[in-house]
Amino acid sequence: MAAVVTLAEAERQARAEKNARLKYLRTHASWLVLDPDALFRDEIDCSALFGDIPMPKVGSS
Repeated sequence: MAAVVTLAEAERQARAEKNARLKYLRTHASWLVLDPDALFRDEIDCSALFGDIPMPKVGSS
């Protein structure tokens, strides 16, 4: 018998996965050290941190 996933359960699962990714990011970011000689750019590409996360659609359906 296949399990039926409700919308509420899917949202709970998505929140849990997001929280796990944020916890992972905070854990690994905690040991970063400021390098006063580093070259900085105007933008930071964080796509490697989050991978292929589907973006929620905004607006009316």
